[in-house]
Amino acid sequence: MDVTIINPFLSATINLFQNMFSIDAQAGTPYLLEGEIKHRWEISGILGLTGDYQGLVGFRLPRLLGDKMLQKSGITTKTEEDRLDTVYGMIGEMTNIIAGNAASAILSASIDISPPVVVRGENHQIAWPKTMPVVAIPFTTSCGPFEVDVCFKHK
Repeated sequence: MDVTIINPFLSATINLFQNMFSIDAQAGTPYLLEGEIKHRWEISGILGLTGDYQGLVGFRLPRLLGDKMLQKSGITTKTEEDRLDTVYGMIGEMTNIIAGNAASAILSASIDISPPVVVRGENHQIAWPKTMPVVAIPFTTSCGPFEVDVCFKHK
């Protein structure tokens, strides 16, 4: 996958964490996600891209990081059910923001973004397309790790 495509996802993610939560997100070395059976992510926001590029974007994190981001946001909830719904909604929206900002940075591309879907649960599985590589971009923060996965190709 072309670095000119990965870099906008790096920038969009770092900017989102800084602007929304005042959290510094440090990117690690991207790698190809292959044959993943077990992982540490308990929540994944996934959305599809169509247009000049086709594929998927994932934002994956442990539940504890989602809880810490909700706390830093200042949003309060009355019940545990409301808190969980708010965390999952926030993850979906963050996935949308990362993909949208990265897509707008990829100049001269026409890209449509589907609404995000949030998958949760320990060791949940994502059936990534077999027709294109999945590039995982690991991040670390003072509140915990997360990963942005990019799986798409030019049409």
